[in-house]
Amino acid sequence: MFHVHPSYTAIVITDPQNDFLSPEGKGYRLTEGVIKRYNTLENLELLMRTALYKGYQLFISPHYIYPHDYQWQMTGTEQNMLLKLGVYQKKDAYTPPTPGGDWVPSLAPYILHNRTIIATDHKVASPQTNDLVYQLRQQKKENVILAGVLSNVCVESHMRDLIENGFQTAVVYDATATISERDFQAAVTNYQAFSSATWSTQEALSQL
Repeated sequence: MFHVHPSYTAIVITDPQNDFLSPEGKGYRLTEGVIKRYNTLENLELLMRTALYKGYQLFISPHYIYPHDYQWQMTGTEQNMLLKLGVYQKKDAYTPPTPGGDWVPSLAPYILHNRTIIATDHKVASPQTNDLVYQLRQQKKENVILAGVLSNVCVESHMRDLIENGFQTAVVYDATATISERDFQAAVTNYQAFSSATWSTQEALSQL
């Protein structure tokens, strides 16, 4: 049974950035259909706003691509897609990201809330390459409610890695989006196979 409480449950959002979630984003044409079908953006905002209101802590796991990342010698399909699209661009660690890599405006107030923790950026899809797990441990979080993009890439990879790290994990499936209905349904199938709970946004809100 998956139980939640603000003291030990975190809300983790992957990649709440413009490139796949906002109409001006470089990858939005790929995700637009799923976003509109499931009201992903509205559901993300509702989840984040309600969680903060009820005392839960948000953890953000962003994705950035730097100029030197284009020199990678061992890339897979997902990395090549992101590099080709030119999404999540950031000049260096000291410079703000390009508009596509910036926060979705409707989500920014919750991301920049003083209780929200923004992890370092992950490099492929999972939190193995950032400090999310460390940040969760430091706040004594045991359970995670997960949402964001892309459903079958970063969200699913985060789910699998967090479970392997001992976190009981639920996924809010309609607060995620990806590049096709087929990929979305494949992700949901895997959420149901691995996570402790697979909820709609309304189901998640009823648990908070």
